[in-house]
Amino acid sequence: MQKTGRTLTISAALLAGLLLPVMASQAQAGWAHQRKITIDTSAAGANVAGDVKGFPVPVRLDATNFDFGQARPDGADIRFDDAAGKPLPYEIEKWDAGARQAAIWVRTDVKGNNASQSVTLKWGNPEAKSESNGAAVFPKADGWITAHHLAEKGAAAGYRDSVGNLNGKGVNIAGDATGAGVVGNALSLSRARSEYVLLPGSESSGLFNPLPSKGTFSIWSNAKTHPAAYIAMFSKGETGFRIHYFGEGDQTEPCIDVANYDWCPLPSGAYTKVKNNTWYHFVFVIDKPNAYYYINGKLEVGKTDTNAWKTTGTEPVTIGNNEKTPGSNSRKRSFDGLLDEARILSVPKDKNWAKLDFESQKPGSKLLKHKK
Repeated sequence: MQKTGRTLTISAALLAGLLLPVMASQAQAGWAHQRKITIDTSAAGANVAGDVKGFPVPVRLDATNFDFGQARPDGADIRFDDAAGKPLPYEIEKWDAGARQAAIWVRTDVKGNNASQSVTLKWGNPEAKSESNGAAVFPKADGWITAHHLAEKGAAAGYRDSVGNLNGKGVNIAGDATGAGVVGNALSLSRARSEYVLLPGSESSGLFNPLPSKGTFSIWSNAKTHPAAYIAMFSKGETGFRIHYFGEGDQTEPCIDVANYDWCPLPSGAYTKVKNNTWYHFVFVIDKPNAYYYINGKLEVGKTDTNAWKTTGTEPVTIGNNEKTPGSNSRKRSFDGLLDEARILSVPKDKNWAKLDFESQKPGSKLLKHKK
């Protein structure tokens, strides 16, 4: 700074340094409220040992942890920052100010065995426009192929794929076809009406043909009844991947096509017995020549098959059925109950991802702690 008579001259660099804190303060001032949310992966929290990059963390808001009267009616002013103040991508799946319930997905890196990491939730800006963006939370660059929350009511507008590749279409669906999910709403299917969701174009899409040598398939399932053999939660017909019941029993299995037969890895001993009216989380990971199957975050089985893997371009991806041709019910394997969070990635996720996926979404999750 130079003094010339009564005139003060301040260098541009110094002026910028003085103004930056003011500008930052003004930017924060646009939001009347903020709160830290701790992400706890320690043994007292989600109990996840390893780091997980680019993970979609579900944030549930309700009357016990959020004052909906302080935010815009549609949640447009909700924002999330990381510990350094950098904005994080987020997607609002559900915002019901009247019922005081919200479900939001926030993409962030998560440290394993850590109880001190956090994100900051901001709200209370009447001028803010929504920045909810599913494609930024489930980016194709991370290997996401599809991510269906299955929260929509009925089939009129279809079932949106947050990735942006393949929206779903309801088949035989009547009424709202919704119920309470693990996060937000879930798809409620009636086997008596052969209801399910079809991904049009998936039968010939290059996303699945040929079946990739690496991938991750996951879904939440809560069956009301299980009256027939091989009822399917998530599949690409008989010529791709499948997560379904093993026969008419209480066991589930994943399958892919290998050479001229189905390869369905099953544990040789004890297995998880799946009960009706109970939520279960299934993750099927393929990493040729290996396959891994997780139920509720725990490895059910891991096996190896060195034969060629294959798939055909004629059978579609369906949620809640196993179909030979799009829109039919030829195999009569439609599901009866609730399904939530049907997802496909083109990369094999590890045990830390499978564990965090379950622990972060399950009812009564201990992953997040809202600071008062």
